[in-house]
Amino acid sequence: MKPRIFFIINLLQDVNIVRGLVYLAARETEAQIGFLLSRNFMKRDKQQSWQYELGLMAQDVGADLHFYADAAELYAILQGGRGMIFAASESNLGAHWEASMVFQVAPSDYITVTLQHGLECVGFLQSREHILSHGRNIGFRSDVVCAWFEAPALTSMIPSERSKLYVSGPPTLLQAPVQDTADHPQPGGGIVCENMHSVRLQATGDHKASFMDVFFEFCAKQAEEDRNVTLRPHPGGQYVIKNNVALPQNVHLNNLPIFHVNMSGYEYGISAPSTIVFDMILAGIPVGVWRDPGGVMDAGNYSGLTQVDDLASWLAFVRDVRLRRDMFMARQQSFLERLQMPSDRSDVYRRFAKLMIAGLSGRGSAPASSPVKGSSLTAPTDAPKRILFISNGIIPTLQLSFLNPLAPLVEKGKIKTGTVTEQDIIEKFQTQRRSAEARAWMLERVGAFEPDLIVCCRYSGPHADAITAFGKKHNVPVIYHVDDDLLNIPPEIGEKKYRVHSDPKRLNSVRTLMERADLRYFSTRKLQARFQEQGFHNPGVAGRVYCAAKVLRSPRPGPVRRIGYMGFDHAHDFNIALPALEKYLAENPLIEFELFGSIPMPEQLKPFGDRVREVPPIRDYAAFLQALAEREWDIGICPLVNSPFNAVKANTKWVEYSACGMATIASKGLVYDECAGQGRGILVEDDSWEAALRELTAAPERRLKIAQAAQAHLQTVYSDQNLRKQIQDTFDRAFALKPARGRHPAPAGQPPAVPPVNRGERKLGQMQRALRFTAIGTLVEDTE
Repeated sequence: MKPRIFFIINLLQDVNIVRGLVYLAARETEAQIGFLLSRNFMKRDKQQSWQYELGLMAQDVGADLHFYADAAELYAILQGGRGMIFAASESNLGAHWEASMVFQVAPSDYITVTLQHGLECVGFLQSREHILSHGRNIGFRSDVVCAWFEAPALTSMIPSERSKLYVSGPPTLLQAPVQDTADHPQPGGGIVCENMHSVRLQATGDHKASFMDVFFEFCAKQAEEDRNVTLRPHPGGQYVIKNNVALPQNVHLNNLPIFHVNMSGYEYGISAPSTIVFDMILAGIPVGVWRDPGGVMDAGNYSGLTQVDDLASWLAFVRDVRLRRDMFMARQQSFLERLQMPSDRSDVYRRFAKLMIAGLSGRGSAPASSPVKGSSLTAPTDAPKRILFISNGIIPTLQLSFLNPLAPLVEKGKIKTGTVTEQDIIEKFQTQRRSAEARAWMLERVGAFEPDLIVCCRYSGPHADAITAFGKKHNVPVIYHVDDDLLNIPPEIGEKKYRVHSDPKRLNSVRTLMERADLRYFSTRKLQARFQEQGFHNPGVAGRVYCAAKVLRSPRPGPVRRIGYMGFDHAHDFNIALPALEKYLAENPLIEFELFGSIPMPEQLKPFGDRVREVPPIRDYAAFLQALAEREWDIGICPLVNSPFNAVKANTKWVEYSACGMATIASKGLVYDECAGQGRGILVEDDSWEAALRELTAAPERRLKIAQAAQAHLQTVYSDQNLRKQIQDTFDRAFALKPARGRHPAPAGQPPAVPPVNRGERKLGQMQRALRFTAIGTLVEDTE
């Protein structure tokens, strides 16, 4: 029977704690992965943002999602199975009862594991406030208790639990941090983290008002120097959001999951005692630990770090950060060294891998065992992989989805890329492009490149069957990348395009590649579902990021001066906003409008004379994006007809508008709801365009804040780095489908998030013996 690994998700912050372990489990075991989602988790996740993250993880690793409300439902899920169950937060406290219930009903064939989920954690290492609120006698129902620290440092672990102890280190170290690179510019200013719901701020008095008062005073002082401050609510408490706390103009809210936060890009961090302090230290930024001005709150576990309380100490801390940064770095390094805690990523990875292998082993002997041949634990080869792209031409999709984000790897010699296009074939063979001679010439070009991987990017040209046959013969994986429903192109996109894409020969090429490629790579999850509805159930992945961009222009404060629309052959979409735009321009004689692309200026707008302009299309994508930034639009509009074709498209316009400093107004209910939601744009129904344009024009400060929030989200989620990692993960998955040829070496720090090979069941014996004797080979740093 195939073993199973379940992860219990009860508190919102559980998602962050188990995330790295999920990818490790997928990569290093053959177990079927599942999530057990409690009833209260679903209630807590009001915006469904954490469910979205779980959905992405489940898609990446092929996991099952199970919802439970009582013991009977749990038993029905678990009965008959074997494996391991991990809880990110479990104890005998009432707040953890839904996680504890899982362990209570789990069949004996499951090994159950509780994870220490914070630097200070009930049952592991408690502060005085924790003891006052929860007592000292904290126990766990699990078989194994994974701790961050060696036993002497676990001052709150009761004697009956110490026999279960397995020192793993923090599971959050398994996640690849968002780096501060050219792809991830510094967001600027400092970050302040509120933890208002914590017992720390309540058990010895209500310290919330004290913290918020000094925070507002501090922000006012920073505003005088024209400096910004980022405020991060606690993922579970969400105090400032739930209480609708009005924030100063220079405060930006960052409510993203911590694994999407570029923490290293901030100048400094301030927080009440909390695990986020540890995250800041690991990110390499100076940290100030806040205590109430009266010194009542216990901060002993953070002894040695810089402490701040009143406004004067906050300002002194920030001043010293700018003058004596090295002092803080040395102080924080000493703090880390004093912790009796594994903090090397490779070491933590090794410890959790050993635990999982042993937990899934069953009964028997315990030989010292190395990873099987082909395992991702073996040292990667340094030879660059050769990636061949086949497309209809050097089209924008190829540029923005592959060539641009992969350029740094090409420059560093990590990979080598080549292209073969339908345009090349047409230039040589004209009307004979489907001939046997053209086929032989194309295969000669493909073979001459000696590819390790072939990526057919939106390809619908001739000889698709020859491409897949070449891959099969030479054991070269073939990926088919699509960003539209190419089997159902609507006439509305333009008669010429419609005729071309509806050619039966092209449709046959699309079907051939969909059926015969080793892996399908979809631009969106909805597009993947659309092709599945059409009967294509072969292996496939869907990316979260289709288009990435750097910030090319900062948002401009002040009144709206210019708005625009960018589009190619999508006049039917633009027409949705056209009546509102006509009225808006009539009411605002100082505002200009530009139409960038191949759509001709509508007759309704021509009476506005030189206030409306057409900007001709630019086919080179990098040059186009730079030209878009130079237009200096204050507002960019993204109207979309509610159609099946549009429902599966990507959110490219929002990415491009945000990179160019614009506030976006977009059609609601299609592709922009996630990216433009939560204050990163305005989402409108078809009859609300005029109201939205008026609203942003009347409130320039809101328009500015929307554009700034959009750029922050762009830098965090839609960066070149994230897209590059997504592409590499997809390539790794394709290589895993051709194990005899060898896997694509994972770049340092970025192993694939999918199981590379079928390992076969390991017979490693009793749990503790297996943990002592299992040998894990050379390890890369992360699981993502």
